[in-house]
Amino acid sequence: MKRFLFFTILFLSVKMWACKCEAQNIQQSFKNADFVFIGDIQSVKQTPSGFKTLQNFISTVKIEKVFKSENYDGFYVDQATLFTSQIRSCDYPFIEKGRYLIFGYIDSDTGFIYSEHCLATKEMSFVTQEDFKLLEKLNADFTQELKVKNAKPQELIELLDEPNTPNQKINTLDRELSTSQSENKNLKIVIIVISMVFILVLAFLILKKKKK
Repeated sequence: MKRFLFFTILFLSVKMWACKCEAQNIQQSFKNADFVFIGDIQSVKQTPSGFKTLQNFISTVKIEKVFKSENYDGFYVDQATLFTSQIRSCDYPFIEKGRYLIFGYIDSDTGFIYSEHCLATKEMSFVTQEDFKLLEKLNADFTQELKVKNAKPQELIELLDEPNTPNQKINTLDRELSTSQSENKNLKIVIIVISMVFILVLAFLILKKKKK
């Protein structure tokens, strides 16, 4: 009984802290991220989070190549600060030095950049030539979109554009909404399959009964 209770509590605690998001490919990650770049993490500092066993990590990253940066060109020149918190289960763990392809969100209050497991952030050793080609294409498309956007009259831009204030809570809600929509779609497919199987079994039983 004690063993059952232990595993039950362990299962519930893992489920509680697990990150709930749907893995995004490079194209989806590029669309959703505020800032996409190759960076070399040069230092990592551990700081208290307020919880005894959980920590925050602040990492200094040298920016090597930028693929997407709409409104932060003057803010992030060649260096930025990455933030990872063990309290937030979805945070990508920037806890080791090295080169990374980073799809990041920007915290408007601190200016720190954070990423998540569901985005396509990864170490450069896992980035393929096909990934680079896709990133270059996405960068070219994004640059062209910016040119079109900047060509609009300034008054029209001010009316149409909202202030750029990336918010972690908004990003989290968007991710949860996307995940819920995906789960609902999968649930509908399961219900349809079960219904078809039920109809086929019922038809088989009816035919079998008629033959008798």
